[in-house]
Amino acid sequence: MADLTIRGLPDELHRYLKQQAEANHRSINRETIALIERAMKGAAEGKPRLSAAEVIAKASRFAALPVCDGRSAAEMIEYDADGLPK
Repeated sequence: MADLTIRGLPDELHRYLKQQAEANHRSINRETIALIERAMKGAAEGKPRLSAAEVIAKASRFAALPVCDGRSAAEMIEYDADGLPK
């Protein structure tokens, strides 16, 4: 197996990789490999790919969206006398 060193990785991209790795219970190295493999598969299937900047921009927009309903899931679902959702 070959090794790869990435120099000058933007901080926001490193933070994204770290967050994704933690969410998927992987190392940053393994997460990076998984993302590259997924991009290769998408390219082979003719699916449009997003750049890292586009992914970060989308994530930033989603994170900035307001919480429209502050209720918990239990508060949103009404339960009957048997404890089942109505």
